[in-house]
Amino acid sequence: MTTPEEFYSYYTQEGGAGWFARLGELRQAIIRCDGPAVLDILRSRCIIDPDDPGGCWIWTGAKRSGYGYIGRGPTNRLAHRISWEAARQFTQHLGSLSVHHKCGRRLCINPQHLAAVTHLENTAEMLGRQYYEARISALEDALRVYDPKNKLLTRLPKPLPPEE
Repeated sequence: MTTPEEFYSYYTQEGGAGWFARLGELRQAIIRCDGPAVLDILRSRCIIDPDDPGGCWIWTGAKRSGYGYIGRGPTNRLAHRISWEAARQFTQHLGSLSVHHKCGRRLCINPQHLAAVTHLENTAEMLGRQYYEARISALEDALRVYDPKNKLLTRLPKPLPPEE
């Protein structure tokens, strides 16, 4: 594993003069592993309730599947993962861990609302919150407006086999 200094040195020299300067301020701060600068830039791209300083930072940039995204092409990164890493000065790597939104809002990137968890823990919390049930209900309501006689609205699921 490389140190932040080695990482920064490699990327500022690679590609010839001026390569690093052409990058945006956020990308430069990420390459420098400058956590506070990254968090300041991320925070400036969010909607934050001024009456609730510890509240959610709602991402206003690019989105995919309900989550904030940063970058283009193969360098795309989830905004909440960048926020979690920046809050730790890029010294802790997530690996296969998920970043869980303790507040339950996918677009929130406030590092105080994020926690590194296993995929199983993340899924268990989501099921406990019953978010999926509300989503299914909303989809059924939308289908009911479009096609009230759709068989998906009347068909019951197959019963489970009896337990022995």
